[in-house]
Amino acid sequence: MARSSETDPTRATRRRLLTALVAVIVVSFALAAAAGITVLIIGPEGDLMSRVLVTTLIVGGFSVGALSCLALWGRAAHTFGVIGAAVNAASAVVALLAVWVEQGSDDFWRVLNRLLVSGLIVSAAWALASLLLLLSRRRRSVIRVGLIATLVALGITVALAVAGVWWDDLADAEIYPRVLGTLGILSALGVVVVPVLALLLRDGPAARGPEDFPADVAERLIETARARGITVAELVAPVLGEQARPSEITGRADHGSPDAPPTLEA
Repeated sequence: MARSSETDPTRATRRRLLTALVAVIVVSFALAAAAGITVLIIGPEGDLMSRVLVTTLIVGGFSVGALSCLALWGRAAHTFGVIGAAVNAASAVVALLAVWVEQGSDDFWRVLNRLLVSGLIVSAAWALASLLLLLSRRRRSVIRVGLIATLVALGITVALAVAGVWWDDLADAEIYPRVLGTLGILSALGVVVVPVLALLLRDGPAARGPEDFPADVAERLIETARARGITVAELVAPVLGEQARPSEITGRADHGSPDAPPTLEA
């Protein structure tokens, strides 16, 4: 059977929500950019200018990260992308606090700085992982294995890096930078190699089952066949460059019970 169109309202809602999220990101970046340009042209020099320019960079950088995560919208990893966009937004808030907040104890600044560094690491890695997951539907074994290996290496690298930010004893261990550097190199290698392989190695045509056939197209074919008094097989035969065999001319739309309309089966 063709896929049901019952999910159309859900898809429309998701599309509107995605449009709203993207609009918020773009507008925020545009306002930050306008503020940065204004300060550069007519604004006062000194600390205020530096803060406004850094704010522009923060909003722009994390906006790119959030948009990268939202590229998974509507795919199997949809939830992963939404969480990644939220992580980028939270990290942007922490970064803005670090720029604009002036008062606070030493413990407050120690925690805020660690949150800032952790947010930068996690947000950047999440955006990269989201872009890599766009290749999750590729069927080539080398791409699928490379993608999994890269994501695993990237996840371990991020976990070790964040752990080193919060635990000084771990960061001071002699083996820590060696392990972190090795995993970081492997992650960077996968981030570069896997997309390149995906460009060079194209998937062959995949066999599509009846469940993959769009519901609206199936309905139009059946309605057109019924209107012409022929089967769907006869209707599409000229397009396929084929002749419908006499044995196929059964179940015409103008014959038989109205309870048995033509179907997509030959």
